Amino acid sequence: MNKQLMYLFCFFYLGSYAQEKFTISGYVKNNNSGEKLLGVNIIIDNAYGTTTNDYGFYSINLEKGNHQVEISYLGYKTIRKEIFIDANKKIDFDLAEELAQLDEIVISSNKARKKIQSTEMSVVSLKGETIKKLPAILGEPDVLKSLQLLPGVSSVNEASSGFNVRGGSVDQNLILLDDATIYNASHLFGFFSVFNSSAIKNAKLYKGGIPSIYGGRLSSVLDIKQKEGNTKKFGGEAGIGLISAKALIEGPILKGDKEEASGSYMLAGRRSYIDLFTFLTDDFKDSSLFFYDFNLKANYDINKNNRLFLSGYFGRDKFELDGLLGTLWGNTSGSLRWTSVLNEKLFLQTSAIFSNYDYNLDNLRTGSEFRWKSSISNYNLKPRLTWFINNNNTLKTGLDFTYYNFKPGKISSLNGSSINAEEFSDKFGLENGIYIDLKQNISDKLSLQYGVRWSNFSRLGKGDIREYETGTPLTYNSALDIYEENEVLGITNYGSGKRIKTFNNIEPRASIRYLLNESNSLKVSYNRMYQYLHLISNTTSPTPLDVWSPSGPYLSPQYADQLALGYFKSFQNGKYDLSLETYYKKLQDVTDFIDGADLLFTEEIETQVAQGQGRAYGLEVQLNKNEGKLTGWLSYTLARAETKVLGINNNNYYPSNSDQLHELNLVGLYKLNKRWDFGANFVFGSGRPVTYPTGRYEQNGLVVADYNDRNGNRLPAYHRLDISATLNPKKGKNGKWVFSLVNVYNRQNAASIYFNEVNEVNEVEMATGMTQATKLSFFGIVPSISYEFKF
Repeated sequence: MNKQLMYLFCFFYLGSYAQEKFTISGYVKNNNSGEKLLGVNIIIDNAYGTTTNDYGFYSINLEKGNHQVEISYLGYKTIRKEIFIDANKKIDFDLAEELAQLDEIVISSNKARKKIQSTEMSVVSLKGETIKKLPAILGEPDVLKSLQLLPGVSSVNEASSGFNVRGGSVDQNLILLDDATIYNASHLFGFFSVFNSSAIKNAKLYKGGIPSIYGGRLSSVLDIKQKEGNTKKFGGEAGIGLISAKALIEGPILKGDKEEASGSYMLAGRRSYIDLFTFLTDDFKDSSLFFYDFNLKANYDINKNNRLFLSGYFGRDKFELDGLLGTLWGNTSGSLRWTSVLNEKLFLQTSAIFSNYDYNLDNLRTGSEFRWKSSISNYNLKPRLTWFINNNNTLKTGLDFTYYNFKPGKISSLNGSSINAEEFSDKFGLENGIYIDLKQNISDKLSLQYGVRWSNFSRLGKGDIREYETGTPLTYNSALDIYEENEVLGITNYGSGKRIKTFNNIEPRASIRYLLNESNSLKVSYNRMYQYLHLISNTTSPTPLDVWSPSGPYLSPQYADQLALGYFKSFQNGKYDLSLETYYKKLQDVTDFIDGADLLFTEEIETQVAQGQGRAYGLEVQLNKNEGKLTGWLSYTLARAETKVLGINNNNYYPSNSDQLHELNLVGLYKLNKRWDFGANFVFGSGRPVTYPTGRYEQNGLVVADYNDRNGNRLPAYHRLDISATLNPKKGKNGKWVFSLVNVYNRQNAASIYFNEVNEVNEVEMATGMTQATKLSFFGIVPSISYEFKF
């Protein structure tokens, strides 16, 4: 195998030497701020090209002589220039923001061309400025809610920032902020995400065709990059809305007395202030509800080839009902990255990362006060090497080392109550990955991206592991249709760092693009993904009380195989583009809770869950209008997502929590003139699956609901219309006003439906023996106004 790899590399090298003489490389930057730009198109002689990587770096091979170079990027003026090459050269390009055509929005045909010609499929990108243009609940732009307007991505429920991708559950999404894992991306129980739109540079979502550089989740990867800061001058922006205020500052980092910056920084912060108005209501006047977060990004040039990056995030939510309960939860992350241009063909980046999610739950009832604490944290090292072999071959390879510490729960007494202190044992895990990924142009029409990832996970001690009579914690009793816990025969103690259970798996990935002509292409992709972490929950959306558990002796890793086929077309010279994708995903060892499970206060979580299989399949259609005063897109998704677990729904497939047959999104952005921008989106989705009670019975004086098929019912269809208007500043001014109206026609969409007993008739309390259904809706019509300015 090693000889074969050597022959392969030698082939690439000799091919490069025979065909290409010299290499140009460098960075593409914003000429106003100096920030590096990722994903910029660099086209040579209108025939071939490349794009900048996540750090704005490019490398391309040219024969000796004169060449026409075109550098284009969405929202920036295109550069076209002639260069002469007779040696390896470093050439940086500065792009100016497109300000000349303020009377219309031009996304340009380059975006459509890139979509047609790229080997990527099932991938969408959003820039921070695009997110800000869309209507937002209470005027707070949100990257996760913006992604929910795209095909194959759906909200878990009304107003939630949690999202499902192609039938996957919320824990099957890998969310990265500057390479750091975000375990719970929600503020205020899901009404907002933890991502401050002012600090976001770019967000890229992989729904399928996931490159081998990513691992650890089944359904998607959301890779979010923060702004790097302005290397030219100090400045910032701030904004205030109905529920929150935010501010961002950025500026250069100077070295000694030099006028030219050696780096830059960005600091951003947000805080909501709903808690300032709780005194207006009797029910919440002594309550507290707010969130805050901070973002940091800094970079420093050690020399012309080496740069250091420091990124950080800290956020907290607090909710307290006076005398009843209180919760405090949030994420903390930090990453230190070093990038090095080893030569014109080799780019190395190495990241050391820390991530943590923790929460406290306080019971404040007099006499039984206690605090429940839980957390998950990881330490991650990621070296990655990119080799620009030649214009037709780019290779990435690297390693991932991740150490996990799970703290399932600790109960302690508050205010001297009689509650007994208890602490569940910590759990530890080590996840490793080695990968290789190759982009290859076989011909003008055929392009490939393929690779393989080897993943390894070990559940580690220190800890006690139960030994069960049948080797498993549960046995399904088909006669009684229940799971029964098996007898514990003994306990095995594993010392610190000892391997309790180890898994090794191979994950192949491949994408193929065939160019029918300049405006039409076919693509196909396949990927296998393994997930070694399990989110143990019986809710559809993320909650502060998320409990993560590692794979081990009684929890197998989940894995999925996804095959996708797509057709992509642009027409009218890139003014419009159309994409059609169909996919089928098969999942194994997915986890679901058993009937009557107690997931929060149980240390041996494997006694509360069972594993089975799943499947998801669908068709996604998106039509984009890229040019003119009116731009936007229409997307439609037809999909199914189903799960089958022994002992649930008579051992037949049942709809997954994320199952939604129809979803339609219509998004429009209109540039009226230099002062006014308008936005609108219409959302329709068929009803989500729920489980309604089919009857009730009385046991020991208590009325108990009886249920039949899991997820055998549906909520009503969901739909709403949102609109927004932005008043841009006059020339020489910096402030702008944003007005929005969410749910224009006041649709009372059902977030859930619950059942309770009718115990009052004509305002007289009495036992009726009847049950009524009640619809819970979070929002009616929601107006908002916000003001933003730059300095």
